[in-house]
Order: sequence, then structure tokens, then C-alpha cells
Amino acid sequence: MRLAGFVGIGLTLMLGAAAAALAYGGGTPDGSPPAEETVCDTETGAAYGLCVAFCEANDCELDPDTQACQVLRSNYMKITGSPFFPCEGDGVPQ
Repeated sequence: MRLAGFVGIGLTLMLGAAAAALAYGGGTPDGSPPAEETVCDTETGAAYGLCVAFCEANDCELDPDTQACQVLRSNYMKITGSPFFPCEGDGVPQ
């Protein structure tokens, strides 16, 4: 019974470490957690939220053709008038 308890604790610690690694940014396409990215800091209000979703959480600059990224771009354009997010460099989707 004692051995089973130690095995259970060991498995819990290993799974917790793996979950922490994914939570830190391993779950985003670029591996950088949104909390550490600053590309959207020049935006405000709804434009800021859309920018964070596009550039930081979904990393749409890596694959802008997904449905979610296209919806974010459309909404951003309605609010700002620009079809390009700050993470897209010189104003050309990458």
C-alpha cells in the first residue's frame, strides 16, 4: 500500500510538471506565452483584445488563413480600418 502511494505521488508530480510546461507557452504555436509578448501594447480597447487574440494567443501571423484568424482580422478592420495587425511587420500579412 505504501509503494502505491509513492507511485501515485510520483505520477502526480510528473504530470504537474508537464502541465506547467505547456501552460507556460508550450501550448502556443510560437512557444512564447502571451503574457510575455508586447506587440499589442500600442493598441487600446477592443483593438487590443483582438490583437492579443490574433498575435499572441493564436499566433495568426504564422498561419493567417485559418477561419479564426480571418474572423479576427475582419473584426479588427471594422474597428481600426486597418487589415494588418502590429505583429505582421511592415503591414503585409506574413
